Amino acid sequence: MREALIKFIKFSDKINTFVGVWSAQIVIIMMLIVVYEVMMRKVFNSPTIWAFELSTFFYGGMFILGAGYAHLHDAHVSIDVFEEKFPDRVRCWLRIITFFIFFIPFVGALFFSSAEYTYKSWVMNEHSWSPWKPPIYLYKAVMPIGFLLLLIEGVAKLIKDILYLKGEKI
Repeated sequence: MREALIKFIKFSDKINTFVGVWSAQIVIIMMLIVVYEVMMRKVFNSPTIWAFELSTFFYGGMFILGAGYAHLHDAHVSIDVFEEKFPDRVRCWLRIITFFIFFIPFVGALFFSSAEYTYKSWVMNEHSWSPWKPPIYLYKAVMPIGFLLLLIEGVAKLIKDILYLKGEKI
């Protein structure tokens, strides 16, 4: 059983690292789009109809896909000021308790609601309201993927905390 849990943790950490590092590269694409738009607007007086919307899509995708990676590296907002006063084992118990009280209900609700939201978008073949009219269902599909990756990483961290309480370090 322990070996299966370790494999799950390694899988979660590996996939979130891959997706997190990959999604960070989206900022380069966003920068190129914004520079292109500024150049077209200011230099050639010919603004595009697609650049703002596409950069918004990339911006949102970058953040949602990086959520699991941020959780892996403890980069999310936490209660450090309160938590740092306690010994490691108490902090570990606090993480486990707050996982069940806050993390699972919040991230689980976000995952399921975004999956339903995405499903409806795919079924109706939803497109943007802008003159460019790109498909939005592709963009919305990133949301449940990002929340699922965050949920998987949360479970991996829970397992790490439980193993730590048992005296095992990973």
